Amino acid sequence: MTTRSPETRAALLLHGLGGASGTWWRVAEALTGAGWGVTAPDLRGHGAGARGGSSRHDDYADDVLALRAPSGTWDLVVGHSLGGAVAVRAAARDAGWADRLVLLDPVLQLATESRAEVRAGELAGLAVTADELAAAEPHWDERDRAEKLRAAHAADPAAVAATVDDNDPWDLLADVPALRAPALVLAGDPQVFTFFPPSLAAQVLRANPRVRYAVVSGAGHSPHRDRPAETIAMLREWAESDATA
Repeated sequence: MTTRSPETRAALLLHGLGGASGTWWRVAEALTGAGWGVTAPDLRGHGAGARGGSSRHDDYADDVLALRAPSGTWDLVVGHSLGGAVAVRAAARDAGWADRLVLLDPVLQLATESRAEVRAGELAGLAVTADELAAAEPHWDERDRAEKLRAAHAADPAAVAATVDDNDPWDLLADVPALRAPALVLAGDPQVFTFFPPSLAAQVLRANPRVRYAVVSGAGHSPHRDRPAETIAMLREWAESDATA
């Protein structure tokens, strides 16, 4: 998915594990309506993305670092879940890749004792039915459920499993001090569900003063689907502000 002209500000949207570019439809519409050019790729093993190869964070980062804005630097990179982790790894490796980051409940750490449960849950999610998804996420917009269902059925189960298996340990805290682009983390509500709890937020904020942190009240792991209006408002305010840290 790409909608841009050379003179517009350029945004790159990176989906989560088991997702695809179409899951960004609402964020993409909001940004394009505000004059942004938007690129939303399918990551390797997802949607129409390339199959085969390993699924390490560095492999994903290699792929997205090869994607360049017309100016050479993305004005904004938004990453959800795995996409947030990939954005952090890529931005840490190349300071010129992005001017600003928004990370939606990024998975920067995955505890060893949680790996098997997360792996099993992600694989089960690839076979979800429309009725099961509607029961699990009744508050989602119908299109959100349709895009999630389409993405789940298009993902390669081997790649999804390998993303957990090939990243052991799953820990990107060492990348955080290397970030030169200001970053905003929009985390899920700890009273609902989040992979970015306050304890992790405290470590990240200590590691890099360029990072800002906010909780999207009432949202779970997918703030852009759980609380879309609030999430997009916070995202746009950050993306269009003059803040540099």
